[in-house]
Amino acid sequence: MNRFLRIVTLFALFGLVVLGTVYWIGRGSGDIPAASVDFASLDGDQRQEMLERGEWVAHASDCAACHTDPSGGSDLAGGLPMETPMGTIYGTNITPSDDHGIGGWSADDLYRAVAWGVAPGDKNLYPAMPYPSYHQITRADSDALWVWLMAQRPVNKPNRSNDLIFPFNIRPAVTLWNAFFRPDAEPFQPDETPAAQGEYLVNVLGHCGECHTPRNLAYALTDDHLAGEVIEGAYAPDLRPDALARRGWTEDDLVTFLHRGLSPQGVMTFGMFPVLSHSTSHLATDDLEAISSYLTAGQTMTGPQMDKPVAVLSPEGASLYTGLCAGCHGTDGAGQPNSSVRLDVNTTAMYTNPLNLIRVIAEGIPERDLAQGERMQAMPAFDQMLSDQQMTELVNYLRQRWGGQEGDVTAEVVQSAREEGHAAR
Repeated sequence: MNRFLRIVTLFALFGLVVLGTVYWIGRGSGDIPAASVDFASLDGDQRQEMLERGEWVAHASDCAACHTDPSGGSDLAGGLPMETPMGTIYGTNITPSDDHGIGGWSADDLYRAVAWGVAPGDKNLYPAMPYPSYHQITRADSDALWVWLMAQRPVNKPNRSNDLIFPFNIRPAVTLWNAFFRPDAEPFQPDETPAAQGEYLVNVLGHCGECHTPRNLAYALTDDHLAGEVIEGAYAPDLRPDALARRGWTEDDLVTFLHRGLSPQGVMTFGMFPVLSHSTSHLATDDLEAISSYLTAGQTMTGPQMDKPVAVLSPEGASLYTGLCAGCHGTDGAGQPNSSVRLDVNTTAMYTNPLNLIRVIAEGIPERDLAQGERMQAMPAFDQMLSDQQMTELVNYLRQRWGGQEGDVTAEVVQSAREEGHAAR
């Protein structure tokens, strides 16, 4: 064999070794923690305790937000579309159906899928399943979740195939993504302090960073944890303590918002409304207080600030506000309880990104029950009534008067936001 062929052969063998190593790492073949209990010997009280804990884990992890049947069936039967830059991913059936769900999964299988992103048969899950956050789930919580899931009603609904563009439709390629971007599965070490409970709920089970953290070109989470990101056509805002303080949040307001879906700072809309319905409204007050304390840690929270800097306001924007908005929200932006939200302390106008404000004005908000008896009446949609230029004047007026922002939104920005809204609906 000449030298050239030897070099080529050497590189080929090296490449095979690298690919094999990447595959082995990416498929989640590492050791997993031992089961937290002997499932075969559980007595009735132990099983009931695990069922209750598993239901709590399901709510805290917001499983139903992605696995709900959009046709109105089970919260766990799958089919919900999730839009990504690479195409549409559909939530899977996680009921204990033997044919279409996870009825044949063991507790080890569930842990590996949740913490590693690898289903039985070494099938890589797409990272729309938030295993980069769930990688710290405790084995006890994963086991409790398994017991609870296996006790649910099986739904024999087939899973829907994903609709992804090339090369993302090649599932084994996720192996390479995992090798570069997936954290190692390291169970969280909880203690009894609220700080640890808040960290575990926000960063692990609640996986808040999956929506609120910027992503890189590979759609992996960056180091700017909770700094805000546009996802599925809406802006998931910056949740860092200083940003929350600037927008007038208090710890009590955050608890109220997560518990009821409504606070002086606004009402849950877009992707947060399902989070309220399936997750935060079901959590105990001490859980919500731990979340709030963790998110605001080290920051003085002064509460809503009604005296915003007032620039030279647009007469056209003021006229549009008086004619279209003041009847419900008041000339002073004070709103009406359980009818229209306050605008004088509403955080939507305070975001540097105007996307949500434009979409709410254009699309309105449906009448809906929130949680704990709270209810909001419908806000009408003005998409067909306002031109891009009129929307620009109104948005800039709201951002300048109550948002502390410059009046720098352009008609092009409005048009783009409207298009994002149409694509997301």
